[in-house]
Amino acid sequence: MFRLRRSPAPFRTRTALLAVHLLLAGTAVLAACKAQPEDSGGAAAPVVAQSVGADVYTRACARCHGADRQGDGTAPALSAVRMASLGTQPLEMTILYGKGEMPGFGGLSASQVAELVEYLRAA
Repeated sequence: MFRLRRSPAPFRTRTALLAVHLLLAGTAVLAACKAQPEDSGGAAAPVVAQSVGADVYTRACARCHGADRQGDGTAPALSAVRMASLGTQPLEMTILYGKGEMPGFGGLSASQVAELVEYLRAA
């Protein structure tokens, strides 16, 4: 008697879930890359030593929240007092996944997010 061999359902389910997770992760990375400011192509700025958190802020956040963290009318100001009043986890989740009109920056590593949170609370 001839029997068809099919892969077990749990394997297909896990494979489908993995494909969905990879698609979502890829979409988040592309969205974060798209939200990054473009290089102006001008003269190179002098190299100034700054913290990882400050560097991440400059590359990912300053475009909307401003170099001085005062916001641009659509993005809120990021005062140290306001940042200190937020819990660490909600702040990290907002950075990684976005909130409202703010895109998520899921392409950041855990250490970059931690450094950015530290920078936002200290400055």
